[in-house]
Amino acid sequence: MATFGIDALRINPSNDRITHVRWAAVDPATRSWLSPTSIVEVAQVVDAIHRGDAVWSLFTLGGTRFLGPKIVAVSHTNGHDGIDTDVPDSHIEKCIDDLPRI
Repeated sequence: MATFGIDALRINPSNDRITHVRWAAVDPATRSWLSPTSIVEVAQVVDAIHRGDAVWSLFTLGGTRFLGPKIVAVSHTNGHDGIDTDVPDSHIEKCIDDLPRI
């Protein structure tokens, strides 16, 4: 299983759904990229989650990268899966909407 970090996203303004993310494999201990980032459709992220890969939000504060909440797949009413941040115990300091836009 791989670990990926998402550090930016694209949202469709007509329905407020995430359509694309900027991501890459990441070392969770150092938060360093293990490969160059790329922009991919959300379906690719959902596929990675379903096959067991870990996907995390990745924030940069003061030049230092921090892992944010874990990213999970969510079902939409139109039958397409999307992504959101996992919110354990309804407490979270950062969420997927806090990531920069691409």
